[in-house]
Amino acid sequence: MSIAPTLGQNTGTAPSADAFLQFLVNLVNNGSQIESIGVTLQMGGMLVSGSIISGAEYFDSFATNFTSSLDTLDSDTRKTVRSSLAELGDVFRLPQPVDPLPNYIHLANALFFTADGTPIAGQPTLWRGRTSAVDGFILGRLQSEAAG
Repeated sequence: MSIAPTLGQNTGTAPSADAFLQFLVNLVNNGSQIESIGVTLQMGGMLVSGSIISGAEYFDSFATNFTSSLDTLDSDTRKTVRSSLAELGDVFRLPQPVDPLPNYIHLANALFFTADGTPIAGQPTLWRGRTSAVDGFILGRLQSEAAG
């Protein structure tokens, strides 16, 4: 099934999300040969730049990062919390359908910039957002001056 007819259709109303961006997210979520895609998203006057990763990878990384900060908990409790969080990504471990298109985009090494490209201080991080909140995007990542 091709998505081409839905990408450029003019129905007279603005779509809730860009079907082409959702298609790219689906390619990564299906994890066949494309593990990540560098993008810069324009969202409400701000730029978010990073690499699209699968939902499974996002939740696995989130679980690991979150539980590593729980140093006051015993090892068994941290393992239980990590496992519970990682399970949220299980839906992405199955082949993703063409329809419905994904509602969320997951980025690794996300950096944030003002609309004019000025970096907003911060370390690269995991990021999750609604595809319907993206105003536009370009392929490729912006780099902060500090990141080189």
